[in-house]
Amino acid sequence: MEEVNSQEVRLGINHAQIIEEVLKPTVRIRTDKAIGSGSIIKSDEEGTYILTNRHVVDDAIEYKDVWDELLRREVKKEFTKLVEVDIPKINKIGNQVALTTAQAEIVLSNSEQDMALLHLKDEDVYPSVKWYPKDLADKIPILTPLASCGAAMGEKPIVTFGNLNGIGIEIDNYEYDLSSASSVFGFSGGTVFANLNGSWHFVGIPSRVRVAIIGFSVDVVPFLSYFIPIRRVYKWLTDNCYEFLWGEKSKEECDKAREEKRQKELAIAIAREKA
Repeated sequence: MEEVNSQEVRLGINHAQIIEEVLKPTVRIRTDKAIGSGSIIKSDEEGTYILTNRHVVDDAIEYKDVWDELLRREVKKEFTKLVEVDIPKINKIGNQVALTTAQAEIVLSNSEQDMALLHLKDEDVYPSVKWYPKDLADKIPILTPLASCGAAMGEKPIVTFGNLNGIGIEIDNYEYDLSSASSVFGFSGGTVFANLNGSWHFVGIPSRVRVAIIGFSVDVVPFLSYFIPIRRVYKWLTDNCYEFLWGEKSKEECDKAREEKRQKELAIAIAREKA
């Protein structure tokens, strides 16, 4: 009889599934001054899209005052640099046997919400996450087993396990959920997964850890990890017309809706200038 790992039984873990559904879609992201993690949330003939924290790619974004000919005044505009994405090739037992490095452009970011969306310039197709269903995004029960994956301290992605221990914790005016899966520096922008019907599904982005201040020292509490919940991810991407990332709409529909939204906001800005 095949020997079964007792921890795998207790946590409901299947080793092959962890490799395919958790490890392979998680990447390392590098900028000039930072190293973090990201999740491949879609990869097909329409391109590869990666979700991460805004603070991971913050030094690749700057704002400058430039002259706007339509508004006839100086406005602050965003300028971005390309970032490097390291995509591991992992064998059947979970070892990294090769590494593909590709450049990615930042197509969407929000510093307050601490999220950024990247588009890989590479045309290859890579393993991507399974999205937790949108209609269940706000119904994930407390104590649900979780897996967290990220490039800890800049190393290749590692996986830790824990449970969902808090929901809707307000930090800087936004909701975060709390996981007991250990998270250390470098996990930022990576992936939190929950097991649904036997498969691991993307449920959030590791973003913060609790710290304990004792005297003049600061100690990280890695098993108190706050992550951006999937319900916030859905709302942010929907507000910016990116529903094609999980198949709710086509890319063409989203591109058209986004352009119409831009034109409407531009018309409002011009009208305010004339008022």
